[in-house]
Amino acid sequence: MKKKLIVVADDFGFSEAYNYGVIKAYKEGIVTVASLMSNMVAAKHAVDLAKEYPGLCLAQHTNFVQGFPVSKAEEVPSMVDDTGEFYRSYQWAPVGFNAAAKCKGTVVVSYEDAKKETIAQLNRFKELVGEYPIHFEGHSVITPNIEKAFNEVSEEYHLHCMTTKEENDDFYYAHELVYGEKGEFYINAIQSPQGQKVEDFINSNGYGLLESPYEYNVMHFHPGYLDAYVLDHTSLTIQRCRDLQVLTSPQVREWIKAHDIELVNFNALRK
Repeated sequence: MKKKLIVVADDFGFSEAYNYGVIKAYKEGIVTVASLMSNMVAAKHAVDLAKEYPGLCLAQHTNFVQGFPVSKAEEVPSMVDDTGEFYRSYQWAPVGFNAAAKCKGTVVVSYEDAKKETIAQLNRFKELVGEYPIHFEGHSVITPNIEKAFNEVSEEYHLHCMTTKEENDDFYYAHELVYGEKGEFYINAIQSPQGQKVEDFINSNGYGLLESPYEYNVMHFHPGYLDAYVLDHTSLTIQRCRDLQVLTSPQVREWIKAHDIELVNFNALRK
């Protein structure tokens, strides 16, 4: 079985500088998908850049912790503070995947609000791109309420989602390597204060890719440049530059080639 790898650049649309890095990671590296934060101010800039590269697959990076919702604030009260802006992840209760390290508060996003805002962001995506994405996923933290909302939206809109745990009538299964046996090492590498290194990728067999029993596998990174917006709104800074360095590294591209890994995007999953 030939392994197929989907390499996702998360946070497309986070800032203009970051957007340029994502494009570089696609043009010169192994990225095959840019996952768009459609609610962000720089989302249109991201889409305009992507129009120059029709082979770049755009997905939706559904975002509940940065900027303002697409929905009216009063329609998603569990998600927003008094200014109408999303609560930041550190204000969330530590519930769900990847929550313990970053969530130190009491905010719990309701299932109803999560579903409403997911659909609103999908509609904004369609306004910007001209069509719905083939795939959507979550940003930062996914709680049980969010997973329930995602699964329902995925089924209703016939879209692939990162919470899809098995093959269905529309799509083949794609294994998220962050959930694999080397998932903890993977997360620690890309979120460490100094970011990942080329040897982290190679020495871990592509964060467990070679050991994966699945044909289709997915990796997520944050390759990009920094500007004032990034520095002011996230603690993930140096790590973005290191991701860009690793994903455009000749050694990583040669490793992919040497192990006969086929780089694909989410369109390959459609039946």
